[in-house]
Amino acid sequence: MIRELEDFAEDELGLRLKRKFYRKWLPVEQQLTYVYVSRSDSVLLPPGKANFNYFGTDTLKAEEFAKKESEEGFDTMVYRTSGTSATKLTHHLLAYPSEAVMFVVLHEMAHVHREKAKLKIPYPAEESFGDFLGNYASEKFAQKYYPQHLDRIEKQRRIQEEIYTLLKRTEKQTQGIEQELKNKRYTEVSAAMQELIRDANEFQRDRYNYPVNHAYILRNRYYYKWYDEFRKIHQKGSDLKAMVELYNSLPEKESEVSLLLKKKSA
Repeated sequence: MIRELEDFAEDELGLRLKRKFYRKWLPVEQQLTYVYVSRSDSVLLPPGKANFNYFGTDTLKAEEFAKKESEEGFDTMVYRTSGTSATKLTHHLLAYPSEAVMFVVLHEMAHVHREKAKLKIPYPAEESFGDFLGNYASEKFAQKYYPQHLDRIEKQRRIQEEIYTLLKRTEKQTQGIEQELKNKRYTEVSAAMQELIRDANEFQRDRYNYPVNHAYILRNRYYYKWYDEFRKIHQKGSDLKAMVELYNSLPEKESEVSLLLKKKSA
C-alpha cells in the first residue's frame, strides 16, 4: 500500500518525496518521543521555546525535560508516535488499520515535500496541510485502489473533524482564564475527548488519548490552525494537485498565510 501511496502522491498530486520514503525500518521497535511546552496561562508558545522538542526513543530524557519545564511553570505534554517525517517503518505503524496507515503516510508527505521542495512556510502550515492530505487524499486514493475502505476513511475523517472543532472551541474558552476554571474546563474536555475516541481507531487513540492542558491544545492546534481553510478551498473546486500548488506558494509569515487562506476560502 505504501508504494502505491508513493506513486499516487508523486504522479497525481505532484508531491516530491525522498528516495528512502518508508523503505527502512526503525532500528529499535519503539515509538518516538516529543515534548511540547506552552505557557500555563494561555495557549501560547513561550518566548525562546521550540515548536516541539524531539527525543527519539529516549523516553526517560523526554520525561526529565518535561518535568523540568513543568517545575518552571509551563504546561507540558510528552507525546509518542509511530509516524514522523523520518518516515521509518515500524510494526506499530503497520498494525494500524489501512485507513490510518493512509492518513499517517499522506500526512508525513507534507513534511517530506516541504523539505525536498525547500519551502519556507510556517510550521503550522505543514501540520494543517498534512492533516488535510491525510483526510482528503486518502479518500481520493482509496477510490482508485481500495474502495472497500471508503466507509472507514469517512468515519476516521468525521472523528478527526469533530476533534478539531472541540479543541478549537476549547482554545477560545481557556485563553487567560484562572487556574481553577482552566482545570474545570479541561476536565470536561477530557471527558468529551474520551467520548469521541471511544469509537475511533487505534491511531486516533494513540494521537489524542493524553491529559488535556494548554500544551495539549498547542500541539493539536498545529493540525487545525488552517485545516478548515484548506478544506473549504478544496470543496470550492480546487483539486488535490491544485491544493499542493497552493501549499507550494504559501508565504513565510503566519500573518500572510492567514490572510491568503482566509481570502481564498471565503
